[in-house]
Amino acid sequence: MRVFIGIKLNNSVKEEINKALKPFKKISTPVKWVRAENIHLTLKFIGEISEEKYLQIKESLTNNNFNISPLNLKISNMGKFGRGNSINILWAGIENNNELKTLFKEIENRLEKINIKKDTREFEPHITLGRNKKQFNFKTFFKLLDEYNNHFISETKVDNFQIFKSELSYSGPTHTILEEIPIGTR
Repeated sequence: MRVFIGIKLNNSVKEEINKALKPFKKISTPVKWVRAENIHLTLKFIGEISEEKYLQIKESLTNNNFNISPLNLKISNMGKFGRGNSINILWAGIENNNELKTLFKEIENRLEKINIKKDTREFEPHITLGRNKKQFNFKTFFKLLDEYNNHFISETKVDNFQIFKSELSYSGPTHTILEEIPIGTR
């Protein structure tokens, strides 16, 4: 099974994200948009694993309480990954959040103990909104991105994170929550 660790976003946050995306979607581009039900914040992509490894991950993450305060996530800005005039990923940003960084580090430390390697790249929390693999003139798109720099989108309180299963298909991935894990003390 293919799994990742992430934070499910509530429907009101997804609605605000979709409102912010409307002007981008009006521009004809080859960007493949993430379906609304799949919009989430990825903390750690793990990939294909066995059922046995999944049970180890589940035990590692649910065995001890995450003694981190509930997170207040502020979603703002839009940007892209991709060099120069290309777009690989269109994203919404997460404002600097020390509790989120602490949660990420704790997840990484726990998973490393069961032989899941830590990420080599610095943690840059973002919400993937669209993907692109084609060459295209994104000039109009980039102008709109500039307008959305420092644009507040939404805010939400988070008191748990999830282990997701991701099933790939021609029509796009389907994400299913396998486990919900609380953070902080309730």
